[in-house]
Amino acid sequence: MPSRRDIDPLCLGPVLPIIWMSDYEPEAGTFRYRLGGEKVNELWGAPVAGRLLSEFSPPERFAATNETHLKVLREEAALVASGAVFRCSGRVGLGERLILPLASDGVTADGLIGATHREPTVDLELAATRELVTTFVPIAELGRGVLRAAGS
Repeated sequence: MPSRRDIDPLCLGPVLPIIWMSDYEPEAGTFRYRLGGEKVNELWGAPVAGRLLSEFSPPERFAATNETHLKVLREEAALVASGAVFRCSGRVGLGERLILPLASDGVTADGLIGATHREPTVDLELAATRELVTTFVPIAELGRGVLRAAGS
C-alpha cells in the first residue's frame, strides 16, 4: 500500500486542484488534512491543510463523513462514489469521488488520498433527487481489476 511519500504531485498534473490528503489521528478520532487542492479549498471556503475534518465539516454531516473515511481505512478499500458528492450549506454539487487508503509503513492504512470532481453548483431541488451512490472495492480486488483491464 502506498504512503504519502510515494505520491508525486508532478504526476497528478491537471487533477491536483481536486486532490486532498489526510492522516488519521486516533486521539482526535478523525482526520487531519495535509493537502487540499485549489478546488477543494474553494468548496470549503478556506484552506483545509492542517485542519481536522471536524473543524470544517458541517456538524450534521461530520459523523457520516468521518465514518465513511474510517471504513476506507478499516477495510483497506477504495471508495468510488457518484451523484451528490457535496451537499452542505446550500452548496450542492453533482460529480464523482475517489478515496484510497495510504499506509505510512507500507502495510497498515493510516491515511487517505482523495479526489472529488464536481460539476458547478446545481439547483437544490434537482440535487435532492440525486442520491450519492457509493461503492467500496477492496484494494486487492482493485489491483486485479486494473490488471485485467490492462490485459495482464
